[in-house]
Amino acid sequence: MASQERSVLVLYGSETGNAQDIAEELGRLCQRLHFKSHVEELDATELSVLLQHQLVIFVISTTGQGDMPHNSLLFWKRLLRKKLPPNCLGQLRYTCFGLGDSTYLKFNWAARKLVRRLDQLGATTFIDAYEADEQFPDGCSPFTTSSIDGSFVRWAEDLKKHMLEHYPPPSGLEPIPDDTILPARWSLDPALKNLSEKAQGINLSPLTISETRIAVTEPNLPPPGLLPIPAGWTATLTKNERLTPQEHWQDVRLASFDIPAHHSGERVRCVPGDCLTLYPKNFPHDVQKLIDLMDWNKIADRPLDLSACESLPRNLYAPASCTLRDLLLNNIDITAIPRRSFLKNMSYFSSDPYHRERLLEFTMTEYLDEYFDYATRSRRSIIEVLDEFTSVKIPAERLLDVFPLIRGRDFSIANGGTAANHPLKDDTTTVDLLVAMVKYRTILRKPREGLCSRYLASLPPGSTLRVSYKPVLSPIHGAANSQRPLIAMATGTGVAPVRCLIHERLTHPSPAPMIIFFGNRNRAADYFFEDEWRALAEEAARKNTQLLVFTAFSRDQREKIYVQDLVRREAPRLEKLIPQRAIFAVCGGSTKMADSCKRAVFDPFTENGDEVTRKEMLGAITWWQEIW
Repeated sequence: MASQERSVLVLYGSETGNAQDIAEELGRLCQRLHFKSHVEELDATELSVLLQHQLVIFVISTTGQGDMPHNSLLFWKRLLRKKLPPNCLGQLRYTCFGLGDSTYLKFNWAARKLVRRLDQLGATTFIDAYEADEQFPDGCSPFTTSSIDGSFVRWAEDLKKHMLEHYPPPSGLEPIPDDTILPARWSLDPALKNLSEKAQGINLSPLTISETRIAVTEPNLPPPGLLPIPAGWTATLTKNERLTPQEHWQDVRLASFDIPAHHSGERVRCVPGDCLTLYPKNFPHDVQKLIDLMDWNKIADRPLDLSACESLPRNLYAPASCTLRDLLLNNIDITAIPRRSFLKNMSYFSSDPYHRERLLEFTMTEYLDEYFDYATRSRRSIIEVLDEFTSVKIPAERLLDVFPLIRGRDFSIANGGTAANHPLKDDTTTVDLLVAMVKYRTILRKPREGLCSRYLASLPPGSTLRVSYKPVLSPIHGAANSQRPLIAMATGTGVAPVRCLIHERLTHPSPAPMIIFFGNRNRAADYFFEDEWRALAEEAARKNTQLLVFTAFSRDQREKIYVQDLVRREAPRLEKLIPQRAIFAVCGGSTKMADSCKRAVFDPFTENGDEVTRKEMLGAITWWQEIW
């Protein structure tokens, strides 16, 4: 078999980045088996490209209510074209790794739909597709590493064995061993060489470097510039108001943004379930610490020309002319929990044999629990790990190849968009977000802050930033849906999309009854929009309908009461609404909370009547989840 025929295409559909990370790891696995591997997102791939590779591996997560991720919707439309001949993909040999969560009613539907459609078009699998479950399958206990991670490691080992047996390397070649570093996929070397050539003859003294560092890091706030985000919007922060009392342990903000229309006249039009994506930045003192650890001070502030690089990561939102420090401030996620692949890359650049051995242990299947304890359970950041393994000096040209990029954080829009309290003004849309500032202590007893929380908390009103807008994929709003009863179960900031939905429903004449089950810790501190619910209930009464709000504040009494307890208590009330094709919305909390709410609805209903008929009625409801 000619070496040019040994090519593998790895395609990913990813909403939060997990599928992309797995795809990148599979690309490296194939490289070690002497395949020419190419990793790309689904939407960037034409169907004809699938047939140009010997093997294709799909990695796809399921989002929303059994939906394809946003970066795979175009590819899915191409795949569904009616004019495609039945056997047009007859030469395609593929496999698929699906990422799902079995607490959702439509478990791994994106992967299942993809596999079914590929088979309809004549494609065949070269190894069985796999459906990973976030809920501890394959013998993984909830006390070990992520079940998706554990499932993937085991599946990847089977994939490697299969490929070695059925697609062995060309004669005389052995797989590239794990202790040998692979060539960089994205290298800053051309940009750094240009920097070196331009700097020839220029004496940049240590004093100049120090002065530059002081200018950059004072004041110690993230840089204010707008990121060049394609299809982004410029938003102005108009309100950054704390809703919880100052003495309360959790800081929850109501952040409002004014987003003007594009020059074309296009405006952000918010509907329930839509998200606004914020792109956080790093703080200068964290960036300087990394620069010191990696010995990058001499080059950190010299201009880089990224246009000299052959290729760059798809989601790198950086201008062509910048500095290494600019990239670290705006684009590199230096406070993320390190993935196993990052620890493996660290090992290649360690001058200490013990450090190298320890880092490699974290990447081995038999030490998955140790990796979980070291990184995930303790929430160690990349900076902390590099500060612990001080022998590691990653070359600057490997920055984009080794470090993860900052990904946008999605927040459910909390207003009704067209609701009376948020009118469009001067072609500007006001968007509300309900954001809990992530701040906690881990088993290491060190305070932790979420990157986006910390960034948003630092922004004063009047700040401008680039955001993007993500429309809901499975809508539950609109005139027709307003005629179906709504039962919303929300905890904490999960009430944001519920607020949006209630406002939207009340713009329609005579909406069906609405029930909200809201849970949090304390009524005095955590009852978000309490006065607003009263006003909305009065508005609902004027429309000859009903809005009921049941609350569960778990810490206000000795015996803890949760949302699911209230749902089960109100089972007789829900029993009357389910036959009317009710809409159930579960927001916030956790998968455990969502699963408990589902049982609290389904179990009493199926127990109190003909089981077959009752299950048919449950099949007609809409169960909509937004869990994080």
